[in-house]
Amino acid sequence: MYCLRERKEVNKDLFICMLMICSVIFLFYFLDNTSIVHDYAESTRSYNESTHLYLQNKYFGENSKQKIIGCKNIFEWDMSGVETARNSVTQDLKYWTHIKYQELTRNCSCFFEKRGYITHFLTTEEQRFPIAFSIIMYKNVQQVERLLRAIYRPQNIYCIHVDSKADIDIYKSISEISHCFENVFVLRKRIKVIWGKMSVLTPEILCMEELWKRHKTWKYFINLTGQEFPLQTNYELVKILKAYNGKNDISVAKNESRRCSGRSRTPPPYGIQIMKGAVHIAVTRSYVDYVLHDRRARVILKWMSHACAVPDEEFFATLNYNSHLQVPGSYKGYTRKSYLGRFKVWKSSIHYLRNITSPCYGKWVRSICIFSLKDLRRLSTRKELFANKFHLHENPLTYTCMEELIFNRTRDEFEGKRTLNASWYHQRSIS
Repeated sequence: MYCLRERKEVNKDLFICMLMICSVIFLFYFLDNTSIVHDYAESTRSYNESTHLYLQNKYFGENSKQKIIGCKNIFEWDMSGVETARNSVTQDLKYWTHIKYQELTRNCSCFFEKRGYITHFLTTEEQRFPIAFSIIMYKNVQQVERLLRAIYRPQNIYCIHVDSKADIDIYKSISEISHCFENVFVLRKRIKVIWGKMSVLTPEILCMEELWKRHKTWKYFINLTGQEFPLQTNYELVKILKAYNGKNDISVAKNESRRCSGRSRTPPPYGIQIMKGAVHIAVTRSYVDYVLHDRRARVILKWMSHACAVPDEEFFATLNYNSHLQVPGSYKGYTRKSYLGRFKVWKSSIHYLRNITSPCYGKWVRSICIFSLKDLRRLSTRKELFANKFHLHENPLTYTCMEELIFNRTRDEFEGKRTLNASWYHQRSIS
């Protein structure tokens, strides 16, 4: 196959390819610096006609590599034709093995083309609002690679941590993928992550440190696991995060001082109230700066590491809900504002009773719903940023339909057929 031939056999083709790439780079540089590419926030996604058509054909035209199987009916619970679609995605699932990824990434240009990555910022508003992501994974290279593809833009930056319990082939495949990108990297230090232990927080802090050092302009940090998927396009994420107006999105359930009582001989430092939340956050760059460089954050983290039962559920929320700590973007006092970072369906009695309108059509794993086909309609209307959880190999069609949803919305935004009114999110930001 052409994409897998050794580099020494394609020197001529690579030379021609490099000339074409340089021409395109020059074109985009010229267009950007002559203000021909305009901000979509002012009107629509307007480029000059030739550039717009080029991008439209490359990413959304007939040559697009995005697998389109026609999920529209499935989102409406019309299951006719499901078996044909399921067979198609199942065969695709078997094709992408560790070896296949390692082979294809020998030629990064072919990898981008074959996998259908959007390697252009698409709008100046997105270009000017880069986002930093961490992805914490321990299995399933294909699912993580497809998550990366769904959220990838060249202006963003991505840190991936591979659990030390994961097979070496997983680490090798993800590393080979990351080598094709200047803005994707895999942590060399691998932590053995154990639920309820400090090891859940450690990879997040390590990624924060690397993201801080490697990229100086990202605006918000969002941490993910390999089993999540976006409910919004990158453009919508930018609009939503800008509507937050410099505030953090961190969940909180209640004051949970008892979760850290009896485990330490010393009281909580700085008179903090212990708050229970979640490890999943969407926070400003200034919040990350505080976590990494403020002495109070380091003291609190060290105390929680031996005092709290589940430190990953307390650390981020406690910083955000103790206003006297003066954490950038934090909440003023204890309040239960809407948390929009994740959509999850819990089986526990309290959550389940509150979510009678949100049953689980998939299956329960550790009290969390693993979404399936009949969950798609609800997922398509949620306002949260990401959904948790998906199991690609058990529900490949569900995952593929979510990919198709985000792809179609990105295309419609690019073609001026879809926009987002972020006022709903602004009203829920913390003043």
